[in-house]
Amino acid sequence: MSETGVQQGDAALAASADALEWPVERLIRPAKRRLRARDLIGMAPVVRTLAARDFKVKYKQSALGPLWLVFQPIALLAGFLVAFRGLADVQTGVPYTVFALVGLTVWAFFQASMTIGTASVVTNLNYVRFTPCPRPAFPIAATIASLPAFAVTAAGAIVAALVSGVLSPRVVLVPFVLVWLVTLTLGLVAISSALTVRYRDIANALPFLLQVGLFLAPVGYPLADLSDTVRAIVDANPLTGIIEAFRWTMLSGYQPSAEPLIISAVETVVLAVAGWRFFSLRETTMADDI
Repeated sequence: MSETGVQQGDAALAASADALEWPVERLIRPAKRRLRARDLIGMAPVVRTLAARDFKVKYKQSALGPLWLVFQPIALLAGFLVAFRGLADVQTGVPYTVFALVGLTVWAFFQASMTIGTASVVTNLNYVRFTPCPRPAFPIAATIASLPAFAVTAAGAIVAALVSGVLSPRVVLVPFVLVWLVTLTLGLVAISSALTVRYRDIANALPFLLQVGLFLAPVGYPLADLSDTVRAIVDANPLTGIIEAFRWTMLSGYQPSAEPLIISAVETVVLAVAGWRFFSLRETTMADDI
């Protein structure tokens, strides 16, 4: 090898040695968001397992067990019959029992989902702290585990409408309205469950909020009987439009109001997007906050 080649080789080795001695600076920043929408597909097996577990745990060591799915809407229906039909003499144009059962179909699912879903992350704190279990699976599974509450009440409403002769052929559209209801509920559950990780007051205040919310939605009364001021408040409730949509699909001749349908559709989209973004932002610090 020539002297020039040797010198070039020595220079290259010297440069490599100098490069190894250069200080390496690494900047580590906390991730602001780790979740992506396409990750939801991979969570399906976990969601199924958690949903089955949540449903079983809810009625474990209970004397009535799943019969609570029947008892709860019947008890609420009895209260509505006394308060709205007996005392207030509410007129609905269809048998009141059918009218109220359709509203309770929406409310039973929403109440069950919010109750379980809001505490879903906190009640699974060991999974959050010590396992790589996808955290969005908890509120999603809690919502899915509440579907039997919808199915039982919806079946009762359909049978009552059929017996009363007011069942609409549009009942085949119920699954589409159910998707609407589930989307809205998931958005709200995502927000409430993420907030509950840091602010446990949310879980304590939830039963009271649900009691108040029952009367701010037209579950047991028609919108036509409300004053303009009260009507504006009730129309702003995103559940109002969904309840109106369910009554339109189940009850023959029922004409829903357009305003709450439009308001609810817009609010559903906003809450679904906001719920996902808020949960994904808070997900990175849940293990520390819980």
